[in-house]
Amino acid sequence: MYNYDPRNNGPFGGGSNRGRGNQFGSRYQYQTLAYGAQSSSVQAGSLISKVMGMLAFSFIFAALGSFVGFTLSIGSGTSLLIMLAGFVVLMVLHAVIQRTPLNLILLYGFTFIEGLALAPLLQLYIGTGNGNLLGQAFVLTALVSLSLGIYSWTTKRDFTRIGDYLFFGVIFLLIAGLVGLLFHSTIFALLISVVGVAIFSGYVLFYVQRAKYMADTLPNAVGLTVSLFITVLNLFLYILEILTIFSGGRGRR
Repeated sequence: MYNYDPRNNGPFGGGSNRGRGNQFGSRYQYQTLAYGAQSSSVQAGSLISKVMGMLAFSFIFAALGSFVGFTLSIGSGTSLLIMLAGFVVLMVLHAVIQRTPLNLILLYGFTFIEGLALAPLLQLYIGTGNGNLLGQAFVLTALVSLSLGIYSWTTKRDFTRIGDYLFFGVIFLLIAGLVGLLFHSTIFALLISVVGVAIFSGYVLFYVQRAKYMADTLPNAVGLTVSLFITVLNLFLYILEILTIFSGGRGRR
């Protein structure tokens, strides 16, 4: 029988709930194994296999969204509205995450919308002759994510307790990002990006290892997939920012 491990149900999956929702404000509680127990290799492998497959499809839908947005020449103002729509879809997804196939439809709809919102950024880099930076950021993100994922899955070190620290790290990034808009400092932007890479690298470790303690259910797989999608996407954007700064550009902000 499954119960709920408090390590997996706090904000961004860390710590106890303390009356709060999970990482996206949803009251859905992920099914986990008994506290301190670890799933069998077969069950854990089955869940992570589902997640990796769904994550691959998520990025395919994101790429399709970016292609559509690029073709339609979506502007930055429209992109902000699209991002808002994506946030609404994300909230709805976590409210109905236990309903199949609606959860899958919303998952891929969300990733498509996120790709659509990225189109102006892609247009900017390609239009200014910096498309190579997009390729470099993509390769580096893939290598970092894959390496961290493998390490997290195979190591005996426990990363399941770092969720709260990562959550407060995200709050720091949000505040620092607002401050950065006022000062327009390249050094400050670089510092934020380095911290961002560190935080979202931590999330890769956290989410991949978290799968070992979760029941092999579709809602769990959908929840982990959307969490990893957002994590890897942010990792890509911060790596792209660092590459842009070192190439002499002003960054994506």
